Amino acid sequence: MALVAVLALSLVPGRGAAQTGDGWKNSTELSFVRTGGNAESSTLGISTTVTRFWERTELKIEAGGIRTRTTRFERIAVGTEADYRIEEKSDSEVSAENYHARIRVERRFARRTSVFVQSGWTRNTFSGIRHRVVNVTGVSTRWLDRESQRLRTAYGLTHTVERDVVTDPEDSGRFLGLRLSTEYWLKVTGNTEWSSNLVVDGNGNDRSDLRADWVNALSVAMNEHLGLKTSLRTTFDNQPALARLPLRSPAGEPGGTVLVRREKLDRVFTVALVVSF
Repeated sequence: MALVAVLALSLVPGRGAAQTGDGWKNSTELSFVRTGGNAESSTLGISTTVTRFWERTELKIEAGGIRTRTTRFERIAVGTEADYRIEEKSDSEVSAENYHARIRVERRFARRTSVFVQSGWTRNTFSGIRHRVVNVTGVSTRWLDRESQRLRTAYGLTHTVERDVVTDPEDSGRFLGLRLSTEYWLKVTGNTEWSSNLVVDGNGNDRSDLRADWVNALSVAMNEHLGLKTSLRTTFDNQPALARLPLRSPAGEPGGTVLVRREKLDRVFTVALVVSF
């Protein structure tokens, strides 16, 4: 992480550099859902993206997270059929959460080609990831760069450090790999935009350890600073983290625990209010 930060700072122009870009920009997404009554749950999501443009350099900082808390109720009647009272117990727990943070610096040295460094952190305990840090160094190519359509691909070398909730005894948690990514943006109408971003990571030590992160989003601007955004994020891990499950005999007696792989596919659908300035 420190190495990437140093490289990033070295790519950013100083005060004397030309700053003919659009300067600082920020876009923040807010989402909240709460249900009550016979069942209670609340989901809070927030993410923010800060970008800074210079003549040939772009800085991008992203951070965000989603957290869901669910409350389950257990009601029983105590007494007789003719005379009883209701007793209620509740159990509240976090049922879903994930967080992320990323920083990327890109420097253009040709009309279509740029070099970049990036560092990203992820935490998703329900997928078995206590924390994962991925540092990337690579090259990106802009195939389309129009007012209504943009397409960019990137190719890089990665260094990954991962710590899982349940440690895999056959995995050191550190490896070098390769990354391929695409970013596509389309202006559908005057106030509607669609984007599709795909990132594929490979493990240099194990070819079967393949991960993908695909985000599709549709945004509608209500005015200059406010908009609505719906997005579907699909993540795939061909070798997901381990989970420790209790083992019981056919008769129901406890028999220790076993290690099994979690599900390979996760999906998150969000509807958010977007504040931009």
